[in-house]
Amino acid sequence: MTLRVRLLLALLALALLPTLAFTLFTLDQLSRATDRWYLPGVDHALEAGLEVSRAAMTRIEATALERADDWAAGLGPLPLDASRRAGLRDGLREAGLDFAQVYTRSEARWRLADQVVPAGVLAIDGLDFADEIDSTLATSRLLRSPQGALAALARSDTSAAIVVGVRLTPDFFDRLDEVAQARGLYQRLGVLVKVQRSYVWMLVAALSLALLISAAVLARMISIDMTRPLLTLSQGFERVAGGDLNARVPEAGATELRLLASSFNRMTANLSEARTQLATAEREAAWREVARRLAHEIKNPLTPMRLSLHRLQKRVGLVPIEQRAAVKDSLTALLDEVEHLTRLAEQFSQYARLPEPRHEPFDLSALAKSAAALHEPAHAQLEVHCDEPHETVGDRLLLSRAVHNLVLNACEASPAGATVEVRTGGEGDEVWLEVLDRGPGLPADLGDKVFEPYVSTKNRGSGLGLSLVRDIATQHGGRVVLEDREGGGARARLTLPASGEEHGRA
Repeated sequence: MTLRVRLLLALLALALLPTLAFTLFTLDQLSRATDRWYLPGVDHALEAGLEVSRAAMTRIEATALERADDWAAGLGPLPLDASRRAGLRDGLREAGLDFAQVYTRSEARWRLADQVVPAGVLAIDGLDFADEIDSTLATSRLLRSPQGALAALARSDTSAAIVVGVRLTPDFFDRLDEVAQARGLYQRLGVLVKVQRSYVWMLVAALSLALLISAAVLARMISIDMTRPLLTLSQGFERVAGGDLNARVPEAGATELRLLASSFNRMTANLSEARTQLATAEREAAWREVARRLAHEIKNPLTPMRLSLHRLQKRVGLVPIEQRAAVKDSLTALLDEVEHLTRLAEQFSQYARLPEPRHEPFDLSALAKSAAALHEPAHAQLEVHCDEPHETVGDRLLLSRAVHNLVLNACEASPAGATVEVRTGGEGDEVWLEVLDRGPGLPADLGDKVFEPYVSTKNRGSGLGLSLVRDIATQHGGRVVLEDREGGGARARLTLPASGEEHGRA
């Protein structure tokens, strides 16, 4: 039985028992809950509350209408004197009413003229029915104000009217409507409970079946999700065993499986990088051995060649006059080529075996000035911007050789009249030296290959200058970068660790 089948059966077994217990418990709780959804006593209580509220409002309305009619008939002239105000106040207290308001009509609209409240009751502010009097007189003469008042209206004559009533909470009528709506909803709930009781069992059964199906599907998905990464990882190991160190597996699945896949990918990446580094080291070793042999083979005949050429130069006077100039030029050209071969052999020899650096503190700016002073290009201008000191630790001779190679490359790449700049600076715990030119820049097809041995963009040269610079930078824990410069040309940057003093000053 495969691991996937075992996981599927185990997950199904774990899902069935809780599902069965959940189904039985849910059926019992739903049966109990449906019995509690509708209680006839609640419906009776809501109906009784509505009846009591309506009866009380009817009684208040009747009392208010009666008092309003009586007081409107004997209202008398306005404004009210003290005795009539006292009579209204006593009448309000006896009737259980909260206020009486007198309105007068002028210029086709009503205006509140006076207000009387029972003794011990605070005056009512902001209660004004002036805009509602005309419409109320045309109907039931009862006012239900959203401001929280229930009142009755009676007209004394054509220019006066009286409003009497009780003050309620601002949301009294809304609450009463809510109670009525709640009773209606509760009655519908009772009908719904009776109709839906049988459907509850059907719904629970359907949900239980859906849970069982979902559990089966989920168990299958989990088993596949857990075993697929393992299968993929197994295939990845087979590819690595076959020599494919570029094999990678997707980091998917559970956290542990993702971590396992990530570890596998890191392992193959490290193996691939190690193999690349090994191949690079082997290639470097092979190139260095070739350079050593070339240096040996070139140096052996150079010394006798140089001596022979010098001897021939001393005998130029024995050559006929008409041929003397040609012979002299030929000998000079041969000596120049011998010197070129000597420098070439020296570069091969240096690349074959760099000496171990002798570390000592020094100023990179001073070293850059000294190295640049050895160059006086005839076709270009050399500018040195190395005014501030930048302390580092390293071998002066090796680093001076590296700076010399960078400046030489920049001068040889620069067109006539161009400027080659040498700059130094520091950032954090590093110091750097830049050499900038306005030459053609880097060929697009070279990229990082410019630092490989025997790679050169010049017709003459060994292609070892930048390789030496890279090796010297690596010996000192630094790095070198060659890139295109904005506006044309190239920028070479040699970065080295700063000394303790330089870092502290930064």
